[in-house]
Amino acid sequence: MYHKRLSGLWRRGGIYQFRVRVPSDLVAIVGKTHINRSLKTASYPEALPRGRAMAFEIAEAFESARRNGAETWTAYDPPSTSVAASVFIAPTNSLTIYEAWNRYLSDPGSARTRKTVLAYETVRNLVVAVLGKDKLVTDISRQDCRRVMEVLQQLPRHYERRWPGATPYEAIELGQKHAVQKMAASNCNGYLTRWAGMMNWLVKEEFATRNPVRGLRIADPIPAREKRLPFSIDQLAAIFQGEPYTDLLSIIAGRTKPESPAHFYVPLIALFSGQRQNEICQQTVDDIVEIDGVHCFIVKADTALGKRVKTASSERIIPIHPALIRARLLEHWRRTKGANESRLWPELPLDRFGYASAYFSKWFARYLIKVGAKQDRTAFHSFRHNFRDAMRAGRVDRELTYTLGGWTGGGSGGASVGDFYGSGFPISALYEAITRVEYPVPALAPLMIERDD
Repeated sequence: MYHKRLSGLWRRGGIYQFRVRVPSDLVAIVGKTHINRSLKTASYPEALPRGRAMAFEIAEAFESARRNGAETWTAYDPPSTSVAASVFIAPTNSLTIYEAWNRYLSDPGSARTRKTVLAYETVRNLVVAVLGKDKLVTDISRQDCRRVMEVLQQLPRHYERRWPGATPYEAIELGQKHAVQKMAASNCNGYLTRWAGMMNWLVKEEFATRNPVRGLRIADPIPAREKRLPFSIDQLAAIFQGEPYTDLLSIIAGRTKPESPAHFYVPLIALFSGQRQNEICQQTVDDIVEIDGVHCFIVKADTALGKRVKTASSERIIPIHPALIRARLLEHWRRTKGANESRLWPELPLDRFGYASAYFSKWFARYLIKVGAKQDRTAFHSFRHNFRDAMRAGRVDRELTYTLGGWTGGGSGGASVGDFYGSGFPISALYEAITRVEYPVPALAPLMIERDD
């Protein structure tokens, strides 16, 4: 494989070589038609200057042979003090796995949040602890990768938070001693995916010739569709009879206001719009707009405000369900705007990563236990499953469901007000679809309006 930026640069077995044609007047002296030298690196960025230095040195040797004859060429053998040798001080095969991780994480071509960087650093620390800080990238075998996978399968859940500073092997012993549940297969695979991503980057940047982590996975006994279940009717009844909703009728009548608007409205918004927890908690006052006479949520990313979405299809417009209107969400929105607040839920503090959902997530987990609604495989995300089931029960078109829920496959892609206004599904169609979301929960009955089907 020849590279246009330096004629004569090519790869053999993953290692770069420099090849140059011997001038015709020197073939008899040199005794061959081409000169080939190994550049002793698998990295193109390092091979390029080495190749140029080698080209200079060989050209000098050719000129010397022309002036002084065969004896000069016979004596030619690149010494350790040559120009070419001076750039061989740090060949790529001396790149350790620890150095490789740090180069990957400092790559200016990748934009990562601090939370994502910490997740990658956790994987780095595990790999380095198992393979050794000085393990060379070029020496990592498939069996080394399987050794890391075997350690992962033995690690207890949240080991790095439970026992900060403990090595993986110490964490395994502590986990066995205290009977701590092991890390789920999906979490183990998350580690492997991040490591494989780093190795792919090394190959792309030509610091490595192959990715030994590629395709390495742990069989997950729980199918993806069963990892999170919707809340049952009994769970929903318990959730919406709890403390934030004891004055629901007074709030509907406008006699009182929720003591904690976030605790009151965030679960209701999730149930009646299908939004993810952080999508709701990060809302700003400009995330509610009126389009064609219908008030809607605008779900969008905004780096300036620290708002994030999961995927491009997560950006969408969702008409506000009549149940939320009856719960006087719009009055809360207007009060918040009138108080010159930028965030719709200013009472939710941001965590060190800038997420508004961190505090709420902990509160809701405690709340489920408090009201007796805590069950395996159900959590806040279960509201999203309830929403999708309600769309099915309401016989909402699949594409409409995907568009409202921001599920990949809806075909809408990233959204803005302009994207939906006058194109795609009209707001009236989205609104009609969302009104079909209903729940047979007595506690929610005051919020529901009978449909005329």
